[in-house]
Amino acid sequence: MKYLLSTVLTAPASLMRPASAIKSVKLEILNRHRSLPHFERKFYHFMMGMVCFSLYAFLVEKTTALLLLALIGGPLVVLDFLRLKSPEMNDVALRLFGKIMRREELKSVSGNSFFVIGLFTIVAIFPKPIVLLSVIYLAIGDPVAAVVGSLYGRHKLVGKKSLEGALANLGSTAIATLLMGTGYFGMPLEKAILFGVMGGTVSVVAELLPAPVDDNFTIPVVSSLLLSVLTLVIPFFN
Repeated sequence: MKYLLSTVLTAPASLMRPASAIKSVKLEILNRHRSLPHFERKFYHFMMGMVCFSLYAFLVEKTTALLLLALIGGPLVVLDFLRLKSPEMNDVALRLFGKIMRREELKSVSGNSFFVIGLFTIVAIFPKPIVLLSVIYLAIGDPVAAVVGSLYGRHKLVGKKSLEGALANLGSTAIATLLMGTGYFGMPLEKAILFGVMGGTVSVVAELLPAPVDDNFTIPVVSSLLLSVLTLVIPFFN
């Protein structure tokens, strides 16, 4: 009897805990300012980008990659849209991804969906070397620019994006492109150095470009377009 009474008295409190937790997550997201480095989100995007890069670089080809993106990423995109119509589904999303969400994603499609759509687009349209580099620019250049810019950015270039962040992006992606050139594409060192500088510049331009669409889509797509033009002018892969 004592146990039953205790259960009845504590039941309302236990039922309130999930709602209270969700409210706490929402407040945390709403108080999350873009001027501060969002390390969890940047690390998550870095890891997701590098996993996709590694799979496409070493394990799967174009057709399989598109199939995996459709079968795995497709349902995630659909669920992301559906959660905006369902408070219950949105609460589940907040529990799972609240630590990496931005305030605008409470009522709009998340960066994850734009990442999947952007990746599917470039894999479908562009050659594998260009796709791999574009994914690197998203996985490395964008987080580096955001973190360095939020911590040390003093000279603004475009909106809130800074010269310091752009230079960090340029340095990190130029080195990554150089290493890809020598280690993966088999370029001579002199050619790889030039390719590194130009690839890093492409990453900076794609990251700085103001666009109404989430940068998880624009960075890989714009990078792929610019790299395509660049490699037509200078045939790096021949």
